[in-house]
Amino acid sequence: MSGAHAKSIFRLERPAGGLLHLVMDHPDRKLNVLDEPALASLEAVLPELESAREARGLLLTSGKPGSFIAGADLEAIGAITDPAVVLALIRRAHAAFSRFQALPYAKVAVIDGVCLGGGTELALCCDSRIASEEKRTQLGLPEVMLGLFPGFGGTTRLPGVVGMVNALDLILTGRSLDARRAQKMGLIARAVPAAWLMPAAEALLAQVAARPAGARRDRWRARDAQGWLLGANPLGRALAFRQARAGVIARTGGHYPAPLAAIDVLARCVNMPEPQALDIEAQRVAPLIAGPVCKNLVRIFRLSEDAKRRPVVADATLAPAPIDRLALAGAGVMGGGIAELASRHGIAVRLRDVRPESLQKGLQTVRAVMRERGRKKRTPQREMDMQFTRIAPTLELTGLSQADVAIEAVVEDLDIKRRVFAELEVRMRPDALLATNTSSLSVDALSEGLQHPQRFVGFHFFNPVHKMPLVEVVRGARTSDAALVTAVALARRFGKTPVVVRDAPGFVVNRILMPYLREALHLLEEGHAVADIDRAMRRFGMPMGPFEVVDEVGLDVALKVAGVLSAAFPARMQPAPVLETLVAAGRLGRKNGRGFYRHAGRDRRVDDEVRGLLGLGAARHGAGEERLTERMVLAMINEGARCVEEQVVASADHVDLAMIFGAGFPPFRGGVLRHADTLGLPHVVERLRALAVEAPRFEPCALLVTKAERGERWT
Repeated sequence: MSGAHAKSIFRLERPAGGLLHLVMDHPDRKLNVLDEPALASLEAVLPELESAREARGLLLTSGKPGSFIAGADLEAIGAITDPAVVLALIRRAHAAFSRFQALPYAKVAVIDGVCLGGGTELALCCDSRIASEEKRTQLGLPEVMLGLFPGFGGTTRLPGVVGMVNALDLILTGRSLDARRAQKMGLIARAVPAAWLMPAAEALLAQVAARPAGARRDRWRARDAQGWLLGANPLGRALAFRQARAGVIARTGGHYPAPLAAIDVLARCVNMPEPQALDIEAQRVAPLIAGPVCKNLVRIFRLSEDAKRRPVVADATLAPAPIDRLALAGAGVMGGGIAELASRHGIAVRLRDVRPESLQKGLQTVRAVMRERGRKKRTPQREMDMQFTRIAPTLELTGLSQADVAIEAVVEDLDIKRRVFAELEVRMRPDALLATNTSSLSVDALSEGLQHPQRFVGFHFFNPVHKMPLVEVVRGARTSDAALVTAVALARRFGKTPVVVRDAPGFVVNRILMPYLREALHLLEEGHAVADIDRAMRRFGMPMGPFEVVDEVGLDVALKVAGVLSAAFPARMQPAPVLETLVAAGRLGRKNGRGFYRHAGRDRRVDDEVRGLLGLGAARHGAGEERLTERMVLAMINEGARCVEEQVVASADHVDLAMIFGAGFPPFRGGVLRHADTLGLPHVVERLRALAVEAPRFEPCALLVTKAERGERWT
């Protein structure tokens, strides 16, 4: 690496009056990233900083307008597999950051825009920090979301700035803070409007410089007795660590090593001299970076970022049509969720239904979601009021000629949906996008009879709309590139992660979920207990067991999807008589309080009457969770492989992304097909063939067999 290149990232500027500006401006990146060249650049500039002993002070700033430092280089993190290489890199970063921290004059970080991960860790090496109040400014340490904990000194330095309780919160959740919350926590000294940032930073630097040399750094101080007890008292800290460990185990099942390692480092390093603490931090984080959980989580993060940016058609220059007005047909829970989503992102919504009570229910859904977001995000009331005014409820089919897109969200019935589109198309502009929200119906079948089927596309939003990150964008046989590009751009504008799928029964998520859920029903029919089957999959890492999922979705909805898929794939997706029996008995799941479980508010317990209704005897126990889990997981792997084989999606990456974001497949396992790679494809094929001897539905798909024979992987 040339010195000229290294010096081009961190540059030292000397305005008048003995003030220093250390400016980071990575020429090879849109955002500043702490990669190896950046570290080399910092090392190169340190001797000059160390020789400027008479400086009045230093401001650490960014040369990227509206952005500070976005963190470390994820590509590099994903590529390193040798813990020794990682350890050497971390110790190198520790040495450079510690030299920067030890400079003999006052230092203030001036933060405008994103300041995450390594950016926050470098800012913690300054004596104080100031940030702009703009929405773009976010500070945090999100490493835990990538299977890590802050390893560039953040775990060591953060407790001294914000206190141990706040440090545990920031490190274990990975959440980011706006400037005002960061100021309240003590992470920054001051939050100011962006226009005042530099003058305010110079004023703060003068205040810091006026302090005695040993007292320049902003330090946490307990503000009350509770803060002292949990943050400064050894017994209180021990309680905080104990509660943190229990919370992590309850939330993750112990599948994620990073948060537990972070707690251990924080507990061991209390009151320890900084060099020793940094050494412990480095030794604990290095194997995590090289480990499988980190690799899986980094890959999923990169796939989600690609889904939000990459072109979805061959012509990368094809621009989406602008969307300012949305016509929404159907004001139920799903329609209300879509209306809230669109209005929140600045789109005017004309919400139409044929019944006043449905409109009222849809608007109540909008209000409920807005209140929830307002509490969590502290959204100003005026902003929520403005959002609500963007929704115009109506019983009439008027005003549709002004809409740029129409989305239908009525009941999952082919004929009813077709009638809705017949009403919409004649009233819409010829260039407007038409879209259906469907979880199981064919987009091609819905487009039959339309005058302009090329502008028709499918959306599969997941419920609840405001929480679930995935949208399957369904391309029909006649959907044009222009319509697809516009639909994907709309999903991205909504803040969703879009996965483009071909029109095929069940698309991707439901198609892979149904064999999994059907296998759970087979296990039930064979005598296994509902609780045992659900527990096996929760311990595997799924957020809910299969019967808990069916109760949440609704047994009637699951039965309808099962019917579609069993008709499409009769050889391996048999009808579900268990669901038919329970639905006929009036059991719909959580929505009416009775399914496989009895529901009372948030509480649920297995309903022992189910076995009697189904004519099942006493439940079998002791079969072994591994055996139960294997059958359900292999069913998902086999169907995921078929989705790639039949080109329902472009690649195995899209299968994994869809199943994690749409079905809750455990992220630490990397996705359905990445998990197959981990098991070994020859082993997967061997186990499928063994099970297929008694149950032909397990016959492995041809592409899976071919890849196993060739020694290939999916990812």
